[in-house]
Amino acid sequence: MKQLGFRIVENDPRVDAPSTPPAARVDLSRLMAAARRQRQVMMLSAAAGLGLGLVHLATTPGTFVGSATILLASQPRDVPAMDSTATEAALETAAEVIRSQTVALAVVDRLDPTTTAAFLNRPVAPLAPVIEGAKQILGAPLRLMTPAPADDAATPDSHGLRLAAARSLARDIRVSRLGQSSVLSIAYASHDRALSAAVANAYAEASAADILNAHVDTTERTRRWLQDRLAALQTAADETAIAAGMVRAEHGALPPRDARLTVDLALAAAKAARAEALTTTLDSILARGPAALRSDPGTGLDDPRLAAMQGELAVLTARLARIERDFGKTHPQALRMSEQVTAQADRLFAEIRRLHHDARDALSAATAEVQALRDRPGLAVDTTPSAGRQQTDLMALEQRAASLQAQYQTVLARLQEVDRQGALPVANVRILSTAEVSQTSAPPGALAGLLAMLALGGLAGAALGVLREWRHRFLRTAQDVQADMGLPFLGFLPRTGTEPDIPPAATVAPGTGMPVVATPIHALRHPASAYAETLRAIRFASELSLAGKSQIVIGVTSVLPGEGKSTVALNLAGVLAAAGHSVLLIDCDPRNPGLSRRLGITAGDGLIEAALGRADWTKTLRVLGDSGVHLLPCVTPGLTSHSAELLASKGMRQLLASARARYSHVVLDLAPLGPVVDARVMVRMADQTVLVAEWGKTPKALLREVLADDPTLIEKTLGVVLNKVDMASGREDEGKPQGDTPAGATDS
Repeated sequence: MKQLGFRIVENDPRVDAPSTPPAARVDLSRLMAAARRQRQVMMLSAAAGLGLGLVHLATTPGTFVGSATILLASQPRDVPAMDSTATEAALETAAEVIRSQTVALAVVDRLDPTTTAAFLNRPVAPLAPVIEGAKQILGAPLRLMTPAPADDAATPDSHGLRLAAARSLARDIRVSRLGQSSVLSIAYASHDRALSAAVANAYAEASAADILNAHVDTTERTRRWLQDRLAALQTAADETAIAAGMVRAEHGALPPRDARLTVDLALAAAKAARAEALTTTLDSILARGPAALRSDPGTGLDDPRLAAMQGELAVLTARLARIERDFGKTHPQALRMSEQVTAQADRLFAEIRRLHHDARDALSAATAEVQALRDRPGLAVDTTPSAGRQQTDLMALEQRAASLQAQYQTVLARLQEVDRQGALPVANVRILSTAEVSQTSAPPGALAGLLAMLALGGLAGAALGVLREWRHRFLRTAQDVQADMGLPFLGFLPRTGTEPDIPPAATVAPGTGMPVVATPIHALRHPASAYAETLRAIRFASELSLAGKSQIVIGVTSVLPGEGKSTVALNLAGVLAAAGHSVLLIDCDPRNPGLSRRLGITAGDGLIEAALGRADWTKTLRVLGDSGVHLLPCVTPGLTSHSAELLASKGMRQLLASARARYSHVVLDLAPLGPVVDARVMVRMADQTVLVAEWGKTPKALLREVLADDPTLIEKTLGVVLNKVDMASGREDEGKPQGDTPAGATDS
């Protein structure tokens, strides 16, 4: 058998050894061909989506936009103007404040309850749910990558409605900078013209009030800090004066020191105090770590380079906050911006560390200088070293008392200034223009809506095309057989019902002595049905293709089991016998003799015994009712492992030769082509082969592969008949399949 090119599995007699599947490849030509086949469906679906978009635009109420502007960062005359980086950071911060929930809640409190209900219950266009569904479908991939934060459900009480209104306002308000100026535009869109203007004006007023309140709070905190600092300075000055008085009282009148030494010592002590204060401040900043600079980049140090880096960090932090609010913390753009903020914070921290190193060096130098001046008693007028040291300590106390007194006066002046600002607060913000009630409406997102509906229609068309192509994977129409497979199409065989058994008139056929098997043959019981008409067309095609040949062997097979080949073989034999031919039907599937089992033949001699020479094949025949068809059954006591060798044996060839000489037509019920090789052996002994394919179930690719493996099968194939057809669906696929089922037939 290996010489014939068949692959036989020793351990499994039914299934061929699976070969290694080839690597999956994308066939662009087939994809393009599928797109061309379905282009009409996709174009019609896209046009329908575009039409729905136009209907949506025609039925959606217009949108009115209210816009107000506010001016920020107006500086007093005695305050130096900020640089561009600081200005940008301040404007970004102000924009985030306006978008915050705090301002949104203040706006809700300023509006009337009826107004709040108006923007919580906006009018909905008839096609708005469809548009929203399109946006949800198109945005599904982005939501998978950036899951939205959980949104708390609004409670029905007043507090829940207030929070829901604030969230709605914060989501819909639009804040933008006008050019490179310090002016911010606040815009709100609504279907109600009065509502859009009211919300925009309320936002402008609430923003200005929030900035003013923030200024007042800052002034109050500054005033309290200055008061605490003033009390601390007063206490320190008093303690220093008391210490100086005690030194004088203890040692009497000390001799005066050199005036130059006193000045140098005072300057060195002041320098050391400044260095120590700077070092202490930098120590506290470094102790917080670089992560704290992301939330609070301020240092309180007067350094131009440090101020510039702080401004850049503030701008990046504001941008990061806006991106995280709009897209979420896991969005790729937010992750990249977070990396930039971290890098800028690290650079700022490195600069602070460098300043800390310089401050420590300066503190060490100043401390050494103070110690050196204090250790120079030789400049004193008196000759007593202890007296010179006492004089030095006394001068230091007096200098410290004077310094504390000067600081006290400075802080007191600043406190008085802050008190004046608190009494008459002046904020660096004012409203430039208010929103007027608009008389013209803007189109409701015409381009975005049309594009969304066009995309949705295209996606629906593509999905429908994929579904149609998926159904097209299976044999359903004559075009599938003729154009795609390149085989003749023999017709449709409708699905048949169960025929009732008819008891035979006699158990033995008169004249022949053959046992009679009772079996209903559908094509003979319904000769006018579409089923019988298709079988007669197959008989006619066979006679035309083999014109002039009197003895014909016709094989009936399928690609897969369960496609109805045995039923087709039985009915084809009945149609041939009804036309006056002598017909022998042979069950040639020793592995699975479904035809014999269906007819109730489970014992006795049959094909196997005849092929092996153990019985005369003419003595094993049965007669099928009154149809005139003779049957050579196949009875197997168990699983037959060498059926292919049996069918290819010399005894089988002799049996077929004898049957060909005795009957005008021999119909072979063959095994399926896909699982086993038995049918390929018998195809070479037959004159023609009828391929039975189950309608809508037999894959084209599998049939194409089966045919490609066996050119002899293609040469001897009479055609393909589609079995178990749903005639109603078949009409939709094919137009009008052959014939209709007459009344009283069981076709379905």
